[in-house]
Amino acid sequence: MESVDVFQENPPSVPMLLFPSRIRRYVRLTGPQAHESINSLVTEVPGSKILSSSQGETLTTKMRLDGIFGASVTVNVRSEGEVSALDFVFSYKRAMSTAFIVGTIIISLGLLVFRNILTVVGLALVIPLIFIANNSAVNFLDVLNKTLPFIEKEVAQKALSADRERWKAQPKDTEDLYRRLSEKHIKTWGNTKVLEYKIAEYKIQGLTLDEAIRKTAEEEGIN
Repeated sequence: MESVDVFQENPPSVPMLLFPSRIRRYVRLTGPQAHESINSLVTEVPGSKILSSSQGETLTTKMRLDGIFGASVTVNVRSEGEVSALDFVFSYKRAMSTAFIVGTIIISLGLLVFRNILTVVGLALVIPLIFIANNSAVNFLDVLNKTLPFIEKEVAQKALSADRERWKAQPKDTEDLYRRLSEKHIKTWGNTKVLEYKIAEYKIQGLTLDEAIRKTAEEEGIN
């Protein structure tokens, strides 16, 4: 049985892991937004439910995946501004214990009552039951990787809409903002390459040039 014991950052859209153990994923969401999104994913995974959810310095959710034979997962959310790190820690103890008990009962019945008729059946059932736990973890990661990008996009669009309303209500001279930004970057870096990169990235996200300048100025404390 292969176990992945190191954090893997930003796994592929379709996880190809056998019994994943620890996974790390970064998202452009605040801590509360990421925590709420993780909790809502339970409805996308049949047979799963939240066992506990706590809020503090680290936001934590514990889930049971896919019924009694599914894996358990603990999700810890640590945020830094608008970016959060999601740490997923999977456990298969409950699923494997349940599979062992079921297999033991069937094997015992086979030996004591049916004289070996069900012994082979019991042995044959244990391995598939264990792999149900693996599949529950892999399916959860698959749903996670497919859903989080849409959540990030939706949150970003809502934030941009709110910013646009605010900018419209409080207009600023973007040429003056750009001049002051340029002066700051030249003083700090000796050029404006970092500034141009930031503005270009915001334009890729759908902002106009004036909006990109305004957002960059706010981030850098230039009003």
